[in-house]
Amino acid sequence: MSYMNGVIKMGKASTQSKEKYNTATYSRYVIRIRKDTFLDERIKEFMEPKGTSLNYLVTKLLTEYFEQLSFDELNS
Repeated sequence: MSYMNGVIKMGKASTQSKEKYNTATYSRYVIRIRKDTFLDERIKEFMEPKGTSLNYLVTKLLTEYFEQLSFDELNS
């Protein structure tokens, strides 16, 4: 690990190690949203003031959706 202009630079081995961990631990999904559309603008409006990530937003919404879906199935 080295410092350049106050920024920590990781070595190649460290980067590879993190990539290996991330590949083994997380599933990766790609979402494409056309720029300058209503949905694109709404996402930016929601995330910027809160400092949240798109990953957090999608994970939270999907979790809530599937919890509600399971609740509805139990009560059918």
